[in-house]
Formats: sequence, structure tokens, C-alpha cells
Amino acid sequence: MSLFEDTPSPKPLAERMRPRSLDEVLGQSQALKILNAMIDQGDMPSLVFSGPPGSGKTTMSRLMASLLGWEGRSLNATSASVKDIREMAAEAKELWKQLERRTLLFIDEIHRLNKAQQDVLLPFLEAGTITLAGSTTENPFFALNQALRSRVQLVRLEPLSPKDIRTGLVKAAAAEGISLEEEATDWIAARVAGDIRLAYTVLESSALLARSEKKAISVSETSLCLTQTQLSGDRKGDNHFDLASAFQKSIRGSDPNAAIYYLARFLETGEDPRFIARRLLVIASEDIGNSDPNALAIANGAFRAVEVLGLPECRMSLAQATLYLARAPKSNEAMKVLDTCTQFLRSRPLDPIPPHLRDAHYKGATLLGHGKGYIYSHDHPETPQVFLPENIQEHSFVAAPQSPAKNEPVDEASLKWLTGFLTKEYEGSEWFELDADEIARKTEWPVARVRGAINKLVQSQGLTFKRMFRLPTA
Repeated sequence: MSLFEDTPSPKPLAERMRPRSLDEVLGQSQALKILNAMIDQGDMPSLVFSGPPGSGKTTMSRLMASLLGWEGRSLNATSASVKDIREMAAEAKELWKQLERRTLLFIDEIHRLNKAQQDVLLPFLEAGTITLAGSTTENPFFALNQALRSRVQLVRLEPLSPKDIRTGLVKAAAAEGISLEEEATDWIAARVAGDIRLAYTVLESSALLARSEKKAISVSETSLCLTQTQLSGDRKGDNHFDLASAFQKSIRGSDPNAAIYYLARFLETGEDPRFIARRLLVIASEDIGNSDPNALAIANGAFRAVEVLGLPECRMSLAQATLYLARAPKSNEAMKVLDTCTQFLRSRPLDPIPPHLRDAHYKGATLLGHGKGYIYSHDHPETPQVFLPENIQEHSFVAAPQSPAKNEPVDEASLKWLTGFLTKEYEGSEWFELDADEIARKTEWPVARVRGAINKLVQSQGLTFKRMFRLPTA
């Protein structure tokens, strides 16, 4: 199919507004810098444009073929076969032979090509029979095999900014004679998640509603045509993994505010709640560990709630677990010591298990000395034993537990002063978190003294503690 074949009339507004030169493309300054340099040189390598819907992938591919004066052909990966690709390459070879005219092959949704189809492209790209311009909404490092990736230049397109979307809407309204209120323009620009195609579609639908009432397009029309903020782009590819990463890092950083935001965003994109629950289980062990062993039980309870309740009821369980994990004390000791021990094992031959620790339950084991000298620890907990292999008995993987710092004694005058300090700092706050280190910096008290004073205030009901603190009401 020709890349420039006319679509049936009438064309949608998004198609009518498609840029006819690189100067008309909105945003994408980095990508345009690359493409303009190629146009100046009259040549281009095979490209794969990656980015969210409505960011200009198809537009740029079409423009490159036109501006270079090459023959443009297109295939859709959802329907293309190996035979189609071979036939297209044969046409391109013949065209070069007869007219010395190069062919640019545009493959939309190239991530949908299977491995065999991607491999068919390789020799044609290698020989220069065709130049590829692919587009994908997925991360090409996940969607394309390594052999194909090594033969193409990856060009990343970003979602358009609200300012660029607004510019496109104003231009479209002027070109189509549409009366569009400024507030409605801003409303669309803020809610289409950088998708200019969607913005034009909303504008076109809103115009039909407004014209029927013989009025300018207002927010009342646009809100009927776009019922919710577009978040679906977060469900797949790198956006999906970026969101998972931000979610975990927010919990790891003890920011419940950000954590609940990313949880809500997960749910609004239609993410499988089991994926979120599994991520919470990972966080409970990787980032919290034994600093709060209850975190794993909470996360496991949320996972069970997802399985038993499903959506929408399990949303509350996921929120509960997210907040608990974000507020829990953090420790990555379990992950660090396991990684350290794993690297140690991989760096040397395996050491034999000491004979007294080996299994002695099978026939003949005692004749081999298995279990000999082992002391049953439950009956003799006071008796020291060696459990590591002989050659590494002095090696330590896990640090000895530190004794908790004792709280410094605090007199009544100090308690009264601290109560006044907290009242001034947190007056008007129903519940608040206390950071002993931060209070120590502000009061110039030792941290141990701050902790001792807080404990005394809790014991005397000068503070209420339920994972957060509250001053008594008057």
C-alpha cells in the first residue's frame, strides 16, 4: 500500500491537521534536530520512532519519505505477513533497479511483528534494499529483538506539552472556523496526556455538539466528549515499568503522599491489581524487612484481599498496605546480606558441609560420620557450635545486632518545655509524625533525650500515639 494513498473522504480533523512539513510539527525538538540533519544530507538510516499515541510517529515517517523524494510504502504489523514483507522488498529492489529510487517502508505498531517477521527484515535492511521507518508505543528494548535493534536508529518521542496541545487546538479551530472558548482549550490540553490526535478528536466531537446549540465550544461540551483524563498509556511498555519503579521508590523513601498517588494512577490505568499486590510483597521484604516484620504480613493480607475480593473492593486493601509500608521503618539488610553471600558463593569453589551438620537419617549415614558431634540446640542453647564450613568459619555475612540506644532520663521541666515546643510546632494538626533527629536539631537536645521525652509524654498521656502523635484536646 502506498504511504501517500488518500484516505476516504471526508477525512477526520486529526488527518486534515496532519503537518505537511517538519516546521509544522508540534514539540519534539530533539527528534526534529535529528531529522532535519538527515534531510540536509539527503539520506537517513532505518529508524524506529517510539512514543505514546498522538506524539507524531506516523507524521514524521510520512514526512521523511516525502522530503527525501523517496518512494513511500506502508505495512501494518497487525495484518502483515512474512510474504507481504518479502513482496514489498522485491518491489523496492525492482524500483531501485529501474529508476534508482529508494523505498522507505513504514511499519506501524512494529512491536506486533513476531520474531520470524522481524528476522525477515534483517537481510533487506543489511543490503539497503529498503529503509525502515517503524513506530511503536512500546519500549523498543522490550518489543524488538536485539538483531533488529542493532540495525535501526531509535528515536524517542515524548508526550506533547499542554502548551503544544493548546497551540494545535487554536490552529485547528481557526482553520475549521470553530468557535472555541479559552477555558475549553485549556481543559482539553490538560486532559489528553499529550495526545494531539485525541485532542483533535475531542475538538471535532465538541464542535458538533456546540453547533447544534449555535454556541461556542465550552467545557460543558468537551467534558461530555472526554469523560476522564487519559491514563491508558501507562499500562504498557516502559510507562508501565516507570510507574512500578516510581511506586516502589516512593514507598522506599517513606513518602506516603507520593505512594498513594502512584497507587491511584496504577488503578486508573486499569493495571491488574495482582501486579500491584505482588509489588507490595517485594517491597515488604526488599525495603522494610526485619525493621518491621509485620509489613510482610500486611502485604500478604492485601494480596489475599485482591484474590478474594477483586476490584473495586480490593482498592481499599491496596491503599491500606501502601500507606503502612510507606510509613514503616526501612531496612534493606535482607537483600544486601543475601546478595553479598551469593557473590561470595560465586567467587570460590563450594565448601563441604561440616560432617556434624549432614543428614544422618538414612541407612549408613552414621558410618560416614554424618551427625557425629552435633548438639541439639533446643536442649543445650548455651553450648556454642560451629555451623559454617571449616574454611570460612571466620567469615561474617550478617552484622551482629546492635543494642538499642537507651533513652536519656528527662526531668519535668524538660517535659514541660518540649510540650510547649510541640504545641507551637503542630498546633492545628490533628495527627502528625515526629522525627526525633529533626526535633534534636531544632531543640539542640541529644537524640536519646528527645526519644526519652517523647516516650514519657506518651506514658503520661501528654501525647497520644497510634503510629502518629496527637496533643490532648483542651
